[in-house]
Amino acid sequence: MTGSTVTEELAELPPRLRDSFAPLRKRAMGLAVGLTSSLLFFGITAYHLVFQPEVPAHLENHPFEGDPVGHLWLLVQYFPGYDPVSWEGAFAGFAWGLGAGFVLGFGGAALRNAVVASWLFVVRMRGNLDANKGFLDQI
Repeated sequence: MTGSTVTEELAELPPRLRDSFAPLRKRAMGLAVGLTSSLLFFGITAYHLVFQPEVPAHLENHPFEGDPVGHLWLLVQYFPGYDPVSWEGAFAGFAWGLGAGFVLGFGGAALRNAVVASWLFVVRMRGNLDANKGFLDQI
């Protein structure tokens, strides 16, 4: 389906539906999710570096042996260079969050666009078949 066909078909819809079925911009969605996740990685790591929160009582016998960063160590397995106890690790987490978030946001927007386009195609074909149902009876 070409971009002009989608634009023409969306122009026929009421404004509320036009906004609902409009394709998402993949790069914008990737950038938004990437920046959000990178700031989240950096913010959580920086929080632990600056404030060094106490370990909650229910986690004292945890496998991380009372480490205040706890589950952040698990991210080291997925993001090489990430270290939850250093500023270098915070910036590495920012970079990894930006990259991984961009890929997830871009892929999610592409998947949503494909599903909506497929669904609209099916709905349009059903409408065309219903409109032409009695065509052969007229011959």
